[in-house]
Amino acid sequence: MPNTQVMTTTAGQPLRVEVDGHHYRVAADPVRWYERRAWWTEVDRAPKNQCPYLVDREMWQVQVTVDLPAGARRRRGAVRDRELRTLHLERDRATGGWDVVENL
Repeated sequence: MPNTQVMTTTAGQPLRVEVDGHHYRVAADPVRWYERRAWWTEVDRAPKNQCPYLVDREMWQVQVTVDLPAGARRRRGAVRDRELRTLHLERDRATGGWDVVENL
């Protein structure tokens, strides 16, 4: 799984995403939803204090563009670098960590 870091707003919405050293900024309103998970295939017993986090997982769809430094935005190839990419992210509600689930 790629190394993923996400900077969020105070409300928890993704603003910037770093995936394996590549920096992106969120270019459109992110979409959040929850998916049910088959938690019993992941753990033998449900720990008492983590039960709410085992039933479902928090997912985000974000459209991102390469986060270019200010000077690089003016160069000729910058338009090509600014194409939108769609990422599906999962936020681990127990740890606060993030993972890229799908890179479309």
